[in-house]
Order: sequence, then C-alpha cells, then structure tokens
Amino acid sequence: MKGLEEANSLKRDLELTIKALSESYEELSLLYSITSELLGLDPDDISMRVLLLAERIFGYKKSAILFLDKAKNLYPKAWRGELNPEDLLKDKTLIFKAIKDKKTRAFCKLLNGGGEEVSILISPIIGKSSEIGALIVLESPPKEFFANEIKLINTLTSQAGLFIENSILYSEFETLLTGSINCLIKALEASSPWTAGHTERVVHYAMAIGREMGLPRDELERLKIASLLHDIGKIGVPEYLLNKPGKLDEEERLIVKGHTQKAEEILLPLKYCSNIIEEIKHHHERWDGQGFFGLRGEEIPLIARIIAVADAFDAMTTDRPYRKRLSFEDAVEEIERSSGAQFDPEVVKAFLRWFSRQHQASLF
Repeated sequence: MKGLEEANSLKRDLELTIKALSESYEELSLLYSITSELLGLDPDDISMRVLLLAERIFGYKKSAILFLDKAKNLYPKAWRGELNPEDLLKDKTLIFKAIKDKKTRAFCKLLNGGGEEVSILISPIIGKSSEIGALIVLESPPKEFFANEIKLINTLTSQAGLFIENSILYSEFETLLTGSINCLIKALEASSPWTAGHTERVVHYAMAIGREMGLPRDELERLKIASLLHDIGKIGVPEYLLNKPGKLDEEERLIVKGHTQKAEEILLPLKYCSNIIEEIKHHHERWDGQGFFGLRGEEIPLIARIIAVADAFDAMTTDRPYRKRLSFEDAVEEIERSSGAQFDPEVVKAFLRWFSRQHQASLF
C-alpha cells in the first residue's frame, strides 16, 4: 500500500513537472517570437505586430491597442477584426483601473454597446518608467480566459511595453540628435555662401539612391546621419580656402583634403556616431583606388560610395567660387562617364534610374 502511495505521489510530481516545463517552453517560445518580431520597429509597427502575434498564438480575432497621450487620455493605436476601437473608449473605467493596478483583468460576460454578451481581457502595457496603454481583447460568443493564457498575455504585453518605450526614447533621441547636427551644419554652411543648402541636398540625393538600391531601414538611417555629417570636418578648414575663386595650390589642397580626417577627430568621442565614422571618412574615395586613402572597389563602405555620387552631383549642379554650375543633364552625363573609375557602377545605375524618373516627372 505504501509503495502504491509513493508511486502515485511520484506520478503527480512528474505530471506537475511536465506541466511546468510545458508552460516554461511556451513562455520562452513567446519571448523568442517577441524579440525577433519587434526589434527595431516603431510604435505603430510594434502595436500591429503584437495584435498579429496575439491572433496567431491565441486565435484572438478582435483586439485593439490603446495608447495614453501626454494628458493621460486614451486613443486607438492599432486594431484588428470587426470592432470599432472608439466603442472601447465609451467606458474607460475598467481600462484605466487595469493600467493603474498594472494587472491584467478578464471578464467572462459583459454587455457591449449593442447589447451583445462578450468576454473582455484588458492587459496593461507598461514600460520600465512609463505607462504606455493597454491591449484589449474581445471574444464573442463569450469564453473563459485561463490562467496560463493570461500569464502568456502578460509576457506579451510586458515585453511590448519595453520595446515601445525604447522605440519612443530612440525617436526622441534621434530628433534631438538631428536637430543638433542641423545646427552644426548651418554654422558650417554660414562660413561659405557657396555651400548653403549643400548638405540638405546631398541628404536628399543620397536617401533617394539608398531607397532605389533597396537598403534596409537601419542602413537608411545610417546613410541619413552620415550624409548630414559628411562635410563636418570642414569646420577645421579656413574660410578663405572654402571661398577661394581660383585653383588651390598643393599645400591648400592638402588642407582641404584633410577635412575627412578632421571629421573623424570630431566624431570619435561621440559614441552614437561611431558606426558612421568610416563612411564619412571615406566618402572621397574612388572606385579605382585613386582617392584620398587609396581604398578601391568594395573596400570602400557602401554608404560612402552612395554619398560620393550624391556629393558630386550637387557640387556639379551648383555654383562654386572657381566655376559655374553644370546643367542637371550634363552633370548626369559626367557621373555616367565616371562610373567604374570614380564611382561604384551599381550606385551610378541606381542614381540614373532615380534621376530618370524624376526628370520625366519634371521635378527638377
């Protein structure tokens, strides 16, 4: 008898262990899905991806994510299924209570605005230091939300909160960084009337080429910052050289040439610029290896190769103290002639495709 009791006890322990391991596996699997699918997205995309994950994993057909604005008012951020997210805002008491308590709440039978019985689940989305909003799930006909299901939903919304908060903070930092960079660029361009607006145009051309080449979002962001800062080293070049109407002598040419090295010195202490220094430093390299530092072909970072074409196109199509501007058509022909010598042929092809479309649309 005693042996039977011990066997039953061991069986129960084994069943509990299997159940615990199963639940742990589900949670780890969900964490992996969240990390792989939400990393690097903006708040809008994160919100929609969370709803898609909830549908895929739990089968929820009607769901929404509500965000809190700065005044702590709720507004719809994303939704799926046949529901009007505005209807969720008619009685916000339960939602605010869930957010305040930082606790998921489930109600098996409630009447919606149309008098229909539904089940509702409200899971707060909380960041490390801020309240983001809530995930709302509606089930009709009503169903019960089980403990393990709620546990996994908590995992989903808690991780979503961290990703959304980080994305918002990154966006705010990026806005601050871009503003600071623009101030530096305006100060630089103020020293030479010949280069006013140059940086803005180079960014425009470089981003157009990058998109034409199908660069991923993170590479486009790097391209944008590198384009903004590509001439930052000219802060160390005397104004009289930037505005000299005649040809530079060898000594002067070496001073101007040093602006790429100067950019490295300026940006090196800034951690957030560490991944674009090489691109800025080498934007005057040539595909044939005859540039500033002797890099050739694909030894030159791709972003630097794109900036090289954008920079040259703007330089040729604007007046400079030493020459008059070329027409857009003549500048394009010059870039095409320099393909394979000064410029990366693939970058030139992308530039030509983009220019052709813009030219046909008479946007220049």
